[in-house]
Amino acid sequence: MTSASHLAKAGVLASTVFLSLNAIASAEIRPGDKIGLTVSDIAKSLENSGYLIREIEVKTDRIEAEVTLEGEKLEIKIDPQSGQVTRIEDD
Repeated sequence: MTSASHLAKAGVLASTVFLSLNAIASAEIRPGDKIGLTVSDIAKSLENSGYLIREIEVKTDRIEAEVTLEGEKLEIKIDPQSGQVTRIEDD
């Protein structure tokens, strides 16, 4: 196999890996998704999904995360007992 063939295959592989990682990094969180019980776990889940965190507030009956995704400001409500997203709304 020629070095040009190796370079072409390496380029295709690198493009495939990049596109796959990009799709994973921008996976939107939806109601019902379990993202964590602690502030640090929730922050990690949000950041890994491409969200920019503005604030995470712990209340007695819910956790609220104010985030930005692709320029859109959102508020994500999380059940503190299950770690599941209960609601996502515009902020």
